[in-house]
Amino acid sequence: MYTINQLPGRCTQIEGENWLYFSGTGYLGAAWNDDLQALVQEGIQKFGLHFGGSRLSNIQINIFGEAEAFLAQHVGAEQALLLSSGTLAGQLLMKVLGAHGEVFPAPGAHPAIWAGTGPSIKNWDDWVGKVQELASQSGPPLILAANSVDPLYVRQFDFSWLQHLKPQRELIVVIDDSHGFGVLGENGSGIYPQIILPAGAELLVVSSLGKALGIPAGVILGPKSWMDRLLRNPYFGGASPPSPAFLWALLQGQEIYTKARQKLQLNVHQFVQYLSTESDFHFFPEYPVFYTANSGLAAFLAERKILISSFPYPTPQDDLVTRIVLSSLHTDGDIKALIKILQFNLQSQKPRS
Repeated sequence: MYTINQLPGRCTQIEGENWLYFSGTGYLGAAWNDDLQALVQEGIQKFGLHFGGSRLSNIQINIFGEAEAFLAQHVGAEQALLLSSGTLAGQLLMKVLGAHGEVFPAPGAHPAIWAGTGPSIKNWDDWVGKVQELASQSGPPLILAANSVDPLYVRQFDFSWLQHLKPQRELIVVIDDSHGFGVLGENGSGIYPQIILPAGAELLVVSSLGKALGIPAGVILGPKSWMDRLLRNPYFGGASPPSPAFLWALLQGQEIYTKARQKLQLNVHQFVQYLSTESDFHFFPEYPVFYTANSGLAAFLAERKILISSFPYPTPQDDLVTRIVLSSLHTDGDIKALIKILQFNLQSQKPRS
């Protein structure tokens, strides 16, 4: 474990020395984007540091509605609802849905969308099979809760089978897109536009905006009828909303995000192009995270002042999860330096003839 005194970017300082940094969730480099920082400062001048009141107050600040309208339009949802974090957004949504029906979380689903106990089935295909069985039976509303991607072991979950269901009960699909929104899909629109459901089923997508977009907020996307129910919940009315200054930056900074997304994809393509076919990384197209079962790689790279993601998850007693994470901040030189050392590591592991 390393302790540092500032947020890392493409590099970080450890004990006074400069290390390359290939970790974290800041895929679009928002935290250190000068133009976005300027927009946040502009937003602070316009709205102040923070609004600590309720969204149900008799004073309504227009930036919240404007940001929600933009996010809904961006993905093709009927409506959006903003909260102060992705975890709070998930918890609010599942508190309401958990009282409405039977929640069945998928393997790897984020704890914010569990609605109580975690997944009872550990294999994705087994979970899909059980969903098909449950959906064919009459009963209370069935609420499916899943992540769009697994950012740890780097898997993109397949939801194409949903459209072929013939549910005999009310079906609601909840997807946490925190690690896809802003990065995957057309213009970073994420999973929402890609999901096709059978007639009568409803889709709700929850996402943190603090990963790729660097905005300390969470959003719920879906039908207006459900947004209205969430608005009336005391957990929404009793919570402070996101900072208006950051929402201002979100709305004004779309061109900045587009450029950062383009740079990120160039970095991903460059890394994959030079990655040896003998390497043991697991990844999928367009995604900037690369998982390896070789937990010793982190120590090897640390000896050469390169910090990657490697920590036990989900508890300190679990095995290490080791990954390389690219961001739009990385330069061509950063990636070439990393590839060179990875190639050296690969060669050093080969038995000598």
